[in-house]
Amino acid sequence: MNKIGLDEMQIQRKNKIGNQSFLLILYLLLFDAELYGFGFRWISYPANIMLIITFCSAIYVFRLIKGNAYAGPSPDKEKPVTKVLLNVIIAVFVAFIMIVLLKNAGFSHSSNIDDMSAPILFISAAIAIMIAVITMIIKKIQNRDNE
Repeated sequence: MNKIGLDEMQIQRKNKIGNQSFLLILYLLLFDAELYGFGFRWISYPANIMLIITFCSAIYVFRLIKGNAYAGPSPDKEKPVTKVLLNVIIAVFVAFIMIVLLKNAGFSHSSNIDDMSAPILFISAAIAIMIAVITMIIKKIQNRDNE
């Protein structure tokens, strides 16, 4: 058994959950297209697709965590502080690049981009911290269960 990655049962569970999540996205997008064909618009175009994909992605991640197939056990003790800091720095850098690209795309005359820059930086850094902390907690739980 590979102690660094997922074992065979976790890989099989992860693939099963992934296939079911893909089918859920497919059916929800088809249902949304059918509603659009009948003239019912619950949310405008790009927001409805993003909402469906975000909803299905959240279900996928929660099911992976619940099924113990998100992260494999690690054999050595590691210091997660450097990983968390690196993750936050990368997230802030990506958010900064997004803001620069949005300003250069012709939205610079609008004050909305200037008003959105602080929330974009804050949200991306907060998501990076949450991902790192959740992964660290899952690995600690799995390492404790394996010992």
